[in-house]
Amino acid sequence: MNIDNKNSLIFSVNYENYQKNILTDKENRTLGEWSISKDMTNELKYAYAYLTNSEQMIVKKYEIEYLELAKEEKGYIGNERYAFVFKKSEDAFFVYPFSTVQGRHYRNDEEMDALPRLDKGEVDRRLELSRVGKTLSEPNRKDARGRTGVTQQAQVRLRDLFKEEYSHRQMPHFEISKKMIATVEADPEQDLNALLDEHYLAEDKKNKNNN
Repeated sequence: MNIDNKNSLIFSVNYENYQKNILTDKENRTLGEWSISKDMTNELKYAYAYLTNSEQMIVKKYEIEYLELAKEEKGYIGNERYAFVFKKSEDAFFVYPFSTVQGRHYRNDEEMDALPRLDKGEVDRRLELSRVGKTLSEPNRKDARGRTGVTQQAQVRLRDLFKEEYSHRQMPHFEISKKMIATVEADPEQDLNALLDEHYLAEDKKNKNNN
């Protein structure tokens, strides 16, 4: 198993969106609207839906057919973000044992599929937790971030995340790290895990091309 081959998108959904778009497959088989790097769009083969307020439960797996720029005719606002079109999906209930998914993470499908499944009683309990849980609206989340010092929090998170998952790599240059922190501060749906993975993927491709 090559867990460094991050070929899977882990994306967060709240209970309302789970009921509307995940529980039953959408007719056009199109999901999401993410600011994913072009390099990463070429790597992604699978996607997993992570349900918020469920004690980190994955609820569904998708096999990606392709990614496309979000199209207005499919109900998106056409802002240079990517959606994926899937070939097939399957219910998959298990605990995501890594850090909380703010917007999106990247993982390996074999790593994900090897995780133990939850029994029906535990799945139902976590679904109910998500149903009654409260998720801040986007404007309120932005306000809360301003009140709690998001820049400092992001700096600490970046440092801790690097130690936990990326210590075998070189820490991004100060200016790159500063840009990542600013991106997270400006957009509540951004996630440092994803930004680091996209950075290292671009770095690896650049080094490969130079050799």
